[in-house]
Amino acid sequence: MPPAYASVLETMIEDAAHDGRVRALLLTGSMARCDALPGTDIDVRYILDLAAERSFHRRIHDGILLEQTFTTESAAQVQVEDNAMHVYAYLDGVPLYDPDGALARLRSRALRVYRSHQTPEETKYDIAEALRHPEDKVRVALAAGDLFKATFCLATTSWQLIEGLWAANDLPLPPNSSVRHHLADLRGPKHLEEKFELLFVGSPTARAEAALELIGWVRRQLSNQLESVR
Repeated sequence: MPPAYASVLETMIEDAAHDGRVRALLLTGSMARCDALPGTDIDVRYILDLAAERSFHRRIHDGILLEQTFTTESAAQVQVEDNAMHVYAYLDGVPLYDPDGALARLRSRALRVYRSHQTPEETKYDIAEALRHPEDKVRVALAAGDLFKATFCLATTSWQLIEGLWAANDLPLPPNSSVRHHLADLRGPKHLEEKFELLFVGSPTARAEAALELIGWVRRQLSNQLESVR
């Protein structure tokens, strides 16, 4: 970690330790995942006393952008249960200050939600159907040599495809910034990370071909899963 960033975090930890309203401090985002780029911001989540209320705060400190979010332990538990995407903050996050174990408890709850997650059948059906039309359009455009149409279609479908990959694995969908980091959690198709990279930075033809392979895999998996429960 660059010295300037370490210094800012040390100050935040010191301040938290002297603030009776702060129960815990969690480093989240790219710095916690160890995939931060130069000039990145610092994302920190505060777990506050039940009586304390603060709103999201964004500021510059010594030339570094800080984004601070605030919650309570009980509110965080509800959030994790209601929207499984929030598990990743506690699974990927790095505890900076946790004197009474609030973050350890939240991580344990997040892990239970993560491991027990099942994508609803209705969601699987909707995703499989939503990917049917772009799959056909990309295939037709590619066969006709219209690479603009093919790549435009896949660009507007990429998030649905990502949703499908996680739904087919019955895992909670991660936040946008965590998708690449959590590709390793998924099973299949083969060489997923290579295909994912081609999907976004390959040549137009390679992007379209990768999209067709990934969409085809997702739709087959979802269809097979839906058939097995009928």
